[in-house]
Amino acid sequence: MSEIKVQEEIREKRTAIKSVGVAIAEIAERYETDAETRDRLARQIDHVNENFLFVIIGEVNAGKSSFVNALLDAPICAISHDICTQDVQKISYGHSEEIIRDTHEHITKRSYPAEILKEITIVDTPGTNSRELDHQMITENFIPLSNLVVFVFQVDNIHVQSAWDLFAKIKEAWSKKVIFVLTKKDRYTEEEISNYTGTLTKYAEESGIGNPTIFATSAKLESEGNTSESGFDPLRAYINDNVLDTAAQEKIAEDVKILSKLLADIEQEFDLRQEKLDQDAAARKRIDELMMEKEKLAFSNIDGLANRCMTNYDRQTNATLQELREGIGFFKLTFKSIRSIFGGETTKKWLEDLSENHVKELNESTNRILQDGVDAIKSDITYMVVGVKNELDALNQAEVKPFEMFRELDARRTELLQSLRTNLTDFIEKSPIFKGEGVFDERGVDYKGVQVAGGIAAIGTAIAVISQGAVIDMTGGVATALGLLVAGGIAATQKGKYIRKVREALDEKKIMFRTNLESNLKSYIDLIRQSINDQFASFDQHLVEEKGKIAQFREEAERLKAKLESV
Repeated sequence: MSEIKVQEEIREKRTAIKSVGVAIAEIAERYETDAETRDRLARQIDHVNENFLFVIIGEVNAGKSSFVNALLDAPICAISHDICTQDVQKISYGHSEEIIRDTHEHITKRSYPAEILKEITIVDTPGTNSRELDHQMITENFIPLSNLVVFVFQVDNIHVQSAWDLFAKIKEAWSKKVIFVLTKKDRYTEEEISNYTGTLTKYAEESGIGNPTIFATSAKLESEGNTSESGFDPLRAYINDNVLDTAAQEKIAEDVKILSKLLADIEQEFDLRQEKLDQDAAARKRIDELMMEKEKLAFSNIDGLANRCMTNYDRQTNATLQELREGIGFFKLTFKSIRSIFGGETTKKWLEDLSENHVKELNESTNRILQDGVDAIKSDITYMVVGVKNELDALNQAEVKPFEMFRELDARRTELLQSLRTNLTDFIEKSPIFKGEGVFDERGVDYKGVQVAGGIAAIGTAIAVISQGAVIDMTGGVATALGLLVAGGIAATQKGKYIRKVREALDEKKIMFRTNLESNLKSYIDLIRQSINDQFASFDQHLVEEKGKIAQFREEAERLKAKLESV
């Protein structure tokens, strides 16, 4: 006796497809893809996992259950009249025989440990002429999923109209593979079977089936071992060659196509997510570039301010040295010494006055230059802070479509941006960094007596105080250096040496002033930039995590596509 059998190659391909389907579903769940896509994917995986579905249709008492039992060589279908006329029986594999009846849906689910049921599920339907009104509708719900529809007629009862009405619906709506089976052939002569087969062929052709496939069978002869006469061997061969093999290839191709489409749909969601990530990353890059640009511009203005101060310093220094050259000489020094005897100006007093005037003029002229330059530097920092806040506001207002994936990540993004916006506003309005506390305290400059506003309003005052600190250091150092030279005395014969020592002392303080002015102002500005940048730490981490998830998906998707292509 021949048997119905699924090829091993088909089993392996189906196993591979199931594996890919489960992997895609896991991805869809993990990344919270669109709910509709996940629903379609779940249904498709159920379809992938489903066995080949054979739907058996015929009127009551046509011998459907006995036919199925003989076909599969197992007592799978119950042949109790009560069960057969009341419920659809969905029969699938189980380790033990079990019956679960759903009275509401009129479906009886049966499990049976027959090997063939690992690959084929049988739906044994109520009779097409059943009095239960819901039975035909239930029967129709199974047919769209079927791989083979078997219309069963008792040899002498092929005229039943309810069966042909249902056949018309199957033919027109679903174009399913249909075969016709005549049962109980052992009760009829060969001539009668031939006549009924001819009539059935005519009916089928009139219904639109050319060359219908018809098998005459006898469950009784099959059970008695008369396989050569029972008619089941050619039927099984037909199912193996024309249904299982063909249906399997078609089903595999369809499953691959649908899973590929669903994976592509998920990829499109990731494309949208990538686009959103790119927008966020671009905005973050603009913020960073804006801060760097304004810092660079501020640094340039500081360098320009320092250069103007140095030019002024050199002018004051050259003027003082010129006065020294003119005041130092044998006769002039002698004259000053003689005058001192009679109460006139001494050489020492002259040098002290010259030193004091130099310090005073240098202080006043330098401060005038600094006052003119503070506004430009303040503007650079203000534009940096305001520009960052504007970019953040725009980023915060960018909408994320609620049906996109990464709902949890989007919620986290919104939370981070709102927190960042609040924290940045507080930072701008309240942070002591704008007052320059870190810079002042490190240098021991007492700024606390100065009325300094909070937040961004403190920038101008802070720059002015920082600059003033450099001036105080410079003028104090210059006064000390000149005072030491004055105390050391002077002789006309050492004029050149004395002038060189004065210049060296003043040049040394010039370098100190420039270093202090530039380093302290730039440190203050860099501290503001770094502090603003620190506010974005959590958001930056969010972008890194999202980028990593997208990259991980791309890698997984490519691997799954390769598996589908290999099938």
